[in-house]
Amino acid sequence: MKILACSIRGGDVCATILAEKEDCMCLGGGHAAVEGCIHRFAGEKGLPSLALARVTRMQETADGGIEFDFDAAVPPRVKLGKYLGLEVYVPADESPDLPVLRAAAETLEADIPETYISRKIDGLVRQRLEDVAQRPGFNTLSDMVAVLRASSAELGLSYDDNALWDMAVAVSDELNAGNMRARSAHEITELLASALYPGGGGDRAFAVIERALEDRAAQKRAESMETIAEESFASYLRMAGKSMAELRGEFRPLAEELVRIDLLIDEVAVRENITLSDDEFDAALETIASMYELPPAEVLGMIGAATLRAQLIRDKARAMIVDSADTF
Repeated sequence: MKILACSIRGGDVCATILAEKEDCMCLGGGHAAVEGCIHRFAGEKGLPSLALARVTRMQETADGGIEFDFDAAVPPRVKLGKYLGLEVYVPADESPDLPVLRAAAETLEADIPETYISRKIDGLVRQRLEDVAQRPGFNTLSDMVAVLRASSAELGLSYDDNALWDMAVAVSDELNAGNMRARSAHEITELLASALYPGGGGDRAFAVIERALEDRAAQKRAESMETIAEESFASYLRMAGKSMAELRGEFRPLAEELVRIDLLIDEVAVRENITLSDDEFDAALETIASMYELPPAEVLGMIGAATLRAQLIRDKARAMIVDSADTF
């Protein structure tokens, strides 16, 4: 292994590593070699086991090695304040979990690496994307923008992108006001033609728009669900008048709070020596399997025994903190 570049700042780590051919052969292939080299890197730099390691680039070299970039974080040292027996006000319509955990996390002391915050923001953005992907309005909007953009270009119209977005919003609102699936292709074409040509566009405009609709439908059939969701999310950001950077900035306070709660729960699990019996593990696995109507072995193959056990221990630590609180 060779360390080609390295930066360690405030607990945030990024590096470029060369896993040489011998590493790949000894460690059993590409991914195993990468994981092994990250572990060796931490040892050579005198770091504890790294957290949140993420490979951002992998490239095979001519001699059979692998050059890769990764970033990660050094787990922070955590000093707990009071976390059991807290007195916490909880609104009548709320579960006590979050208010109690927030109160306990406020007393926690830790220098939290930026990587922890960034990863949590990534997760919040993914949750928002998944939520948006379930809303048909944003899917319709991305379709209408694509069709209007293609039609305008072919017809030689001089609309800028802002104008096309405004048209797409108006058309989408009209379509979403009723049952879009009940609209015929001709009705949708008429709406788009009226947007591009308020006074009527003639047969050529109709033909161009119809073809653009067909092309868009074919494109969607070939796209992955992830791509379609990203297109809907782009429409959401446009409608919200936000950039991705602005959205991430809005999520930052919540991300910081959630990271502190995560660190609290993990540290409590260690301090309180919380364990999980085999019977508890099996019962939890059965419950999850029943919920998803899958065989327990299949669920275990998807989650992994170590991951599930760690989460169940965290759940017990979380319950210990919440159940001990005096809420009013």
